[in-house]
Amino acid sequence: MLANDAPRPSQVHRGHEILYIAGERSWYIRADADAPRSTLSYRSAFQARRAIDSLLDTPEPVASGKKKKR
Repeated sequence: MLANDAPRPSQVHRGHEILYIAGERSWYIRADADAPRSTLSYRSAFQARRAIDSLLDTPEPVASGKKKKR
């Protein structure tokens, strides 16, 4: 293990947990303590917070029910 790869405490941002995995040197997010961690990893807690912001602030696409014209 590298010297700067020490364990770091998890954080909470907008109801989501941000956790650091020391062996991978990566940050992950999850909706709560019981949820599985994200498949995407982030190089910093800052990037993980931005991902949470994007996830929560971007509305889900709504299906119109119409077929596309060709």
